[in-house]
Amino acid sequence: MKRGSNSAVGGASKRHCRDLLSIGEVNTHLQLDRVKFCDVKLRLGIQIFPAHRVVLAAKSRFLAALFDGQFKDSLAPIVDIHEMEPHALTLALDYMYHGTCEVPGVTVLQQVLSVASVLQIDALFADVVAALENNITVDNCASMLACADHHHLPQLQKAAEAVAEEAFVAVASDPALPATSMLALLERDLNVNSEMEVFETLSMWLKGQTEPLGEEERLKMFSLVRFALLSQDFIDSTVMAEPAFSTPHACKLWLTQFKDAFSGGSKPQLRGTAHSKFLSVNQHRQIISWLDKGAATKLELLYRASSDGWEAVDFHSMCDNKGPTVTVIKCTGGYIFGGFTSTPWASSGKWMKCADAFIFSLHRPGGVGPVKLAISSKHAIFDHSAASSTFGSSDIHLAERGYRTQDSSTNIACYELPPGHPPVDATAFFTGSEMFQAAEVEVFRVAT
Repeated sequence: MKRGSNSAVGGASKRHCRDLLSIGEVNTHLQLDRVKFCDVKLRLGIQIFPAHRVVLAAKSRFLAALFDGQFKDSLAPIVDIHEMEPHALTLALDYMYHGTCEVPGVTVLQQVLSVASVLQIDALFADVVAALENNITVDNCASMLACADHHHLPQLQKAAEAVAEEAFVAVASDPALPATSMLALLERDLNVNSEMEVFETLSMWLKGQTEPLGEEERLKMFSLVRFALLSQDFIDSTVMAEPAFSTPHACKLWLTQFKDAFSGGSKPQLRGTAHSKFLSVNQHRQIISWLDKGAATKLELLYRASSDGWEAVDFHSMCDNKGPTVTVIKCTGGYIFGGFTSTPWASSGKWMKCADAFIFSLHRPGGVGPVKLAISSKHAIFDHSAASSTFGSSDIHLAERGYRTQDSSTNIACYELPPGHPPVDATAFFTGSEMFQAAEVEVFRVAT
């Protein structure tokens, strides 16, 4: 399960992250020969890099201060620099002279970022950070988080943590994941199959640390595991075999969590219950972005057809009188679409108005990106006890037992495409044909 786009920076074409990543834009005003007329040499270990003081001073705040100050290196013919990879320095010099450089993959990109940080090459630093944000995958996510932690890059950290939250087991199994990121992830509703995966992944990560964490920090992480969701067999066979749980203080962590459940309280929430079985993190966020920013901060799962039942009575028993909701449908063709209504479902037996209702497509024929269609009629939803989610007159109609037959349908009539969108076949917009068969249906309550 890989996520993230692999795109080049500065208008260059998209590339795979293992290929060259184009950083910056070609500078047509400065094409100096880096060998001729050089008046300074940078020395990194045993390697020498001829250069021009004026170019280095113009691009690097560190070198500008060095050449302009009272240091012994101000006029020295050779300047020693440290703490960087020679290949990364070569690429940084390419950037300083020509405004662009071709970087062979994310690992070297992170090395170039270190050069830009040490030499204070601000433009290069910004371009590299942008390139890193556009090239996050499950495979490199842990190193991206380590890079974000080292260089204090909150935007890169936020983007990488979104990937890690969706693929926790794959990302957190990498010992390179920083402790701060592990703590942040353990506090979230991760996309995992069970709490056992959380415990086992954390244990594996702890064993992989070259510098073992102290007892207090290990216990702080284990305290974020939801032990009341683990089976007694798993606790006996796996949890109690973990060295960190050999002390009375450690056992107290999970016993405290059990206390409320044993005394009649509720168990902690299952991780991932707020997540869809088929929506990606980006698709989930896209839906949130379409909602009223003042009212919507998250989506809470109310109903999933595959587990709660496909009958209309199942839908209404879970979704009626729950306030604003979002319905998301995935058809057997793989296309994803749905609708929002702030008017609650209530089995009223009639069409209902809703001024801010909309229907949407997240993935449709032709690979066209997300599209939101606003209401243009008084018929926002058809709210009947004998019908599941129905938007418009039949803009999106989900048939009972729609998973068995191709009886569900779409036909845009009460909603309209955004301005400038090319005309489309009203019956084929969502799935390529009027009739479709549902693979899964989920309904979320819009929560604050």
